[in-house]
Amino acid sequence: MTMAPGVKTGRAVGPLVTIAIPTYNRAALLRGCVQAALAQSYENIEILVSDNASEDETPQVLQEFSDSRLRIIRQSENIGLLPNWNACLAAARGTYVVFLSDDDRIAPWFVQRCYSVIAGRPDIPIVVTLCNFRMADIGEMRPPRKSRLLSTGLHDGGNILTEYLKDDITVVMCSIMLRTDALRAGGGFPLDFPHTADVAAWAPVLCGSEAGFVNEACATYNFHSDSETGRMSVEQILVDGWKMVARISRAADQNIASRKKRAALKLQARRGFARRGFAYLAHYRRTGASLTEVAAFIWRFRRQMMVVEAVSFVRFLAIVLCPRPLAEAMRTLRRTRTRDAENRPAVARAG
Repeated sequence: MTMAPGVKTGRAVGPLVTIAIPTYNRAALLRGCVQAALAQSYENIEILVSDNASEDETPQVLQEFSDSRLRIIRQSENIGLLPNWNACLAAARGTYVVFLSDDDRIAPWFVQRCYSVIAGRPDIPIVVTLCNFRMADIGEMRPPRKSRLLSTGLHDGGNILTEYLKDDITVVMCSIMLRTDALRAGGGFPLDFPHTADVAAWAPVLCGSEAGFVNEACATYNFHSDSETGRMSVEQILVDGWKMVARISRAADQNIASRKKRAALKLQARRGFARRGFAYLAHYRRTGASLTEVAAFIWRFRRQMMVVEAVSFVRFLAIVLCPRPLAEAMRTLRRTRTRDAENRPAVARAG
């Protein structure tokens, strides 16, 4: 990644930040992940890798690094995805913590950008930045959606969460820095949210608190079908979404004094996860499900999904009703245009 405009190259001095990397059997990807974490322009960091009893070359890859900022813990047996994340949280020594999956990447300026927003404000529990979205299976990189309402700085956390729920900003776990004690106080990553445990951990922190926001990409999320979440059933994903609505609603009731703000945030939560539900069903259809199977899920979850905006529902219908040969041709054309756009600058430089 290249240096972001406006980012100073000097190293910042501030509280210790833990960059936690839970990993399992991804030695090839882990090397680049650790390298990106160690490349931070912010000086006071520790890189904590929790190896979940990997059976590949992960230990050998980690032995390649001699940096004193790297700390490694190895589980004696595979304890599962979310327990390994919680093991990282328990072992973190930093005042702040960043969770970075082994297949994701953070920019060199990530921690420095976060800290510059909250310097002198140790009460701020969370900083949200944006992330690129890489579709590994099709080789497509999507830049983040940037907020049109919020600039980089301190904001009401509910406003940042609303932007996320409206899909007006692109945010995932690897683009967030949290106070370690705030994440622990919330119980870490809940095991009963297999698909949205990350959102369940950070979204409630935004309710009723001031928060930092960086309106630019500071990380890259790598989505691929071989991930843990990529292998989950549609039913599990939908159920998790509605549980998230309830979790955000409870946090709003407990932490937001204004009845009007509480009601607005709850509505956005219902609409946001209904929209995501339709998006997953559209993906389900594209990957081979019949219209009857898709319709069965819509009927089953009709009470939750009926709050979605009309434009989102129309977009969903356009996707699921589009003949598959035409849909595939359109996706191929989009991938070709993306590759051409990525290659043009390289050709120009070569000339």
